[in-house]
Amino acid sequence: METYSQQQESVLFRETWLRVLPRLDAARHWLAPSTGMPHLRVPCPQSCGWAEKYAQRTRVDLAGRSLARVSAVCLHHGPYAATITPTSGGYLDLATLYRNMVKELAALAESGVLQVMVKGTDWMPGSLLVDGALQAVGLSRGQLPARLFCPMIVAETGAKLSKSLICSGDAALPAGAEPWMLDTRKWPGTMGEFADRLLSLAGLLLSHPRHFFRSYSAAELSRLMSVPTGSPTT
Repeated sequence: METYSQQQESVLFRETWLRVLPRLDAARHWLAPSTGMPHLRVPCPQSCGWAEKYAQRTRVDLAGRSLARVSAVCLHHGPYAATITPTSGGYLDLATLYRNMVKELAALAESGVLQVMVKGTDWMPGSLLVDGALQAVGLSRGQLPARLFCPMIVAETGAKLSKSLICSGDAALPAGAEPWMLDTRKWPGTMGEFADRLLSLAGLLLSHPRHFFRSYSAAELSRLMSVPTGSPTT
């Protein structure tokens, strides 16, 4: 398991980004349909936390095969620049679709491995754009990664159950949801029992397409996890 912060530090990720830069113009409307400007943010080096959200004054110049210069303007400290190489250059913050294209290109560089991209169903529209961007920079349809979209857990309103928003206090725990959904240490039983229930639930979801290709409310997930074996409510 790697966070994006860890991924963007890797030599493979940065080398892939540098290689794709000359072809980025062909993919820009796939990566940023509304503006045609894929967002790239490099924080101000003065540690003030400033980075242009929409990259209005951010510029990227490829200075060599393994070197790019990113310039931007901090509202507090004025113009600044960062030199990006495969091994240095500070935090490289790419917008969501942009970073996914680079991550997938980097993964596909590993030969002899079947790469499968696993996401929630809320990522279906975005994955179409990423596939378009991958083809725009030179991949054929046969080179695109396999994709698997897993069931999504939703609140009673139908919105995605956002653990990050709930944990930050920006959203309330929806009706039917349990504290252990945010923190597994709050499971009322033993960790062994939790693992067994989770494996049983995975087996149930994979037992038939009608159980897998759908979403589940937090309350339904809680019900399914509360008993050793169960069946989804239709």
